[in-house]
Amino acid sequence: MTEIKAELRKRLLETRSCLSKRYCQQADKAILERLLAQPVYRKAEVIFTYVSTEAETDTRRLIRLALASGKTVAVPKCAEKGMMKAIRITGLEDLERGAYNLLEPKAHCQEMEPQDIDLVVVPCVSCSRQGARLGYGGGYYDRYLTLTPAFRAVLCREQLICDTIPTTPFDCPMDLVITEKDGIFTKNGESRLA
Repeated sequence: MTEIKAELRKRLLETRSCLSKRYCQQADKAILERLLAQPVYRKAEVIFTYVSTEAETDTRRLIRLALASGKTVAVPKCAEKGMMKAIRITGLEDLERGAYNLLEPKAHCQEMEPQDIDLVVVPCVSCSRQGARLGYGGGYYDRYLTLTPAFRAVLCREQLICDTIPTTPFDCPMDLVITEKDGIFTKNGESRLA
């Protein structure tokens, strides 16, 4: 299973690197608009989201808008191997380069308790419409998601969606898949248009 996932991840990362900048910008804008329109987002007081790299579906605008609307925002900080913490930030200026050259919160920022988080926005290489997610292979999010009752949303550009994603019992399914075309709730294995 690990080899199958690694091969699929490699192929999809190559596909992602070939997507046009214009397509990515348009898709990311539509994905953000769909997320902001979701009742689960509007009700969430505390959001834990990844800080996007240039290649990923953009979350920096999400962070700015969530903070501006009075929501509490936490972002990941890598701890020991395979583990991460949710750290509260008050703005993008609270970030600096950290592990794997990713933007992480500075030392003065405080950790949030997993049970206090309402919504987790999870990164992916790809996902299926049924909520199976293909991450980057480190298991950070799958481990963290077992600690929180938060609603799980994954943002994925339509051109990176797969019909099926191989999973193991360790992989945490998503509650909501958002692409530029759809918002699909997958809770309890039921897919429906959001």
